[in-house]
Amino acid sequence: MMDQMMGFLGAEIWINGKPDFVLPVATRAYRLRLLNGSNSRIYKLGWDDGTPLTVIGTDGGLLESAVQRPYIMLAPGERIELWVDFSGRRVGSEMTLRSLPFTSPAGMGGMMGGGMMGGMMGGGMGNRRGGMMNSAQTSPSMAQGAAFPILTVRIEREVQETIALPSRLSSINRPSPAEAVNTNNPRTIAMQMRMPGGWTLNGRTFDMTGVANDEIVRLGSTEVWEFVNQGGGMGMMGGMMLPHPMHVHGESFQVIERQVDANMRSMWETVSAGYVDEGWKDTVLVMPGERVKILRRFSDYTGMYLVHCHNLEHEDMGMMRNFRVDPA
Repeated sequence: MMDQMMGFLGAEIWINGKPDFVLPVATRAYRLRLLNGSNSRIYKLGWDDGTPLTVIGTDGGLLESAVQRPYIMLAPGERIELWVDFSGRRVGSEMTLRSLPFTSPAGMGGMMGGGMMGGMMGGGMGNRRGGMMNSAQTSPSMAQGAAFPILTVRIEREVQETIALPSRLSSINRPSPAEAVNTNNPRTIAMQMRMPGGWTLNGRTFDMTGVANDEIVRLGSTEVWEFVNQGGGMGMMGGMMLPHPMHVHGESFQVIERQVDANMRSMWETVSAGYVDEGWKDTVLVMPGERVKILRRFSDYTGMYLVHCHNLEHEDMGMMRNFRVDPA
């Protein structure tokens, strides 16, 4: 039951199918594409020496120009492209890409950290090899929001190669909110838990062929959608709020606005500098207490598509709905 509510975390981090991954590099620039393929684990990516990360792309491709972040949040299903230059590094030296600590919700009624269920999620530092997740409970060293190493970069060769990062990477044809048919009335998708167990979108669980009237979109339209993660639902755990990486099938979208409730701001501020919203996205992390607006064109195809949480256990418990694009 706990696996289903929180999502399975596991006890080790594997990179390209291997634990304790070491990436051998030369003294040159590299383009690294990172995919979060974990069931439910959210990573706060940062170098152990504090070097900023240079981002050149997100889920849907290249940014218009590179941006820097002190760390990057990467939720299940999200992708990020980095430009990493090792040309100034000494042969034989190493860097470690880590998941840095952040505050993660862990309990009933929105309780965080040490309250009631806080020990189940932890938040400490320690060895990457923790205990098994939720049926036996994750050790604090591998809990959601804990700090641990992900991979080691080892500088093995010296080369004389200079590659400059272009100032212009792509041209993005961004939609404008003024194009939207519902600029002042976003299509709301509210995330809630239901009892005795399960997750819902707008109070509904997945129906293989079902589409509600408010889940129909017109081809050729541009719409604003708003993901709302503010709890609710029935029963003693109805107020539980967890992070939800929301994934929309079909065409990519732009993130245009984030807001957070005042009582969740301190937690949100442990992750917010790691959002990269400048590019095309198909998955967006929505933290507890957060409201995220996206803008999307529905310009290519009609038919049935999915919107769902990319936490696989949440998805399997019903946190997925169809939407249908009808001819104009």
